[in-house]
Amino acid sequence: MILQLIKMQENMQYDISKAVDSVTWSGSVLNAGRSVEFALLNDPYDPGLKIPAVCTGDYIALSDGDELFYGQIFNVERSTAIGTLTYTAYDIMKNLLESNGRYNFKNLTPEAIAEQVLADIEVPYNHLEPTGINIKSMICDSSPYYDIILGAYTQAYRMTGKRYLPMIWQREFGVWPAVYTVGNFTLSDESNITAASLSESMDGIKNVIKIYDDKGNQVGEVSNDPSTYVYGIFADVYEQEKGVDPTTAANNMLKVDPEQKITISAVGDLNCLSGYSVIVKDAATGLSGKYWITSDKHTWQNNVHTMELELSFEQLMDEKDIETGEEEKDG
Repeated sequence: MILQLIKMQENMQYDISKAVDSVTWSGSVLNAGRSVEFALLNDPYDPGLKIPAVCTGDYIALSDGDELFYGQIFNVERSTAIGTLTYTAYDIMKNLLESNGRYNFKNLTPEAIAEQVLADIEVPYNHLEPTGINIKSMICDSSPYYDIILGAYTQAYRMTGKRYLPMIWQREFGVWPAVYTVGNFTLSDESNITAASLSESMDGIKNVIKIYDDKGNQVGEVSNDPSTYVYGIFADVYEQEKGVDPTTAANNMLKVDPEQKITISAVGDLNCLSGYSVIVKDAATGLSGKYWITSDKHTWQNNVHTMELELSFEQLMDEKDIETGEEEKDG
């Protein structure tokens, strides 16, 4: 693991790896953007630990063969005490999350909306997944740029059922189909799992969705009979949106099984990232099959790479609601 400190104003770059006590690289499906928290050894009297002052606005680059993370330091701590100092950096998704824009889009696809927003905030992109969906109208009144982009892709998801994954990679923004499985890899209690836990709760079950029009009249309903038979009825409502098939949208709201919270500690693997799926075999918890990574935390300390993963049997997407007009497929 190599950690470099980059000072743009000085046009200088420093390898600070030898002064690092630990590094944690983390992300989550439902909390956009990735962060790095790193602890630097601090001893003002040890000449071997002399490094440039770490300042707000400086950048860091984390690499382990390839570059894993490039981001800006937002939180800085300084002290004369001997010990460690902790800093936190975020990738450029932070710019999209904390910058607001106002738009009134007409007859554009989610990918075209994303391209325009990214150009306005000067964020480069490497891939914007084509959807084949035309959004006739989308009104954004001082909304975060990230919410605007994901709001457009959420509309596509509700029409097609295909989920999308936003991610910063190699210093560029991208929206990808959420279909990737960590290849040639299995989390197993026989090889790399060091601890695993599983809890299950019926909180969140919604097995009946009632569909209403904008006047409050019920116009339809979807349900999952096996779930209502086993667990009873847990109902929710969906109000029709222009251009969105109400049955498809209501079906996407169904949550028919108890929610599982799965936490695994394991030997680190750089490919295990939030939004990807992974094969798991663990006899103690009975886990067997494909699960989706909802959050990941990779830690390097004393030259050892470990990871903590939260898994779900259900695939998730960071959904955002933006006011829309009528939508229709291209064609």
